[in-house]
Amino acid sequence: MLRQILDECQQGFNQVGFNEVVLMLSNTAATSEVYMRLDDLRFSEPGDIVTFMAEGGTHLHLYLDRVQEVRFLHRMNDDGLPSYSVWFMDENRDPVLRIYLRKSEDEETNQPRHDLFMALLEKYGTNLRLGESSGVGE
Repeated sequence: MLRQILDECQQGFNQVGFNEVVLMLSNTAATSEVYMRLDDLRFSEPGDIVTFMAEGGTHLHLYLDRVQEVRFLHRMNDDGLPSYSVWFMDENRDPVLRIYLRKSEDEETNQPRHDLFMALLEKYGTNLRLGESSGVGE
């Protein structure tokens, strides 16, 4: 299930996926943000790890079997602009990885990206609880 969601976020509709994103990792003491294009996802052979590749070799690993919930959040930010994010939660419902869509420099892709996010939100709902296997390898 998680692989399917990530593939849909990456590929989107009519070859317009999430594109420009910020991946955020955080804990109680630190936050890390990686600005990247969501165009190079690599899954391990057994399908239990996804690697998000950014330019210059920067990369993040996500252990899919530790994700128990996915949240699709659509809000308005303090400036009155839409904010789109996908949160991957652990068994304690703490976010282990967040994907935020950045406003695209290519203005023509912003509406298709909005449409993609809203379609995913409609398909999966705001909170998607995963089973014990988290859909690893599917």
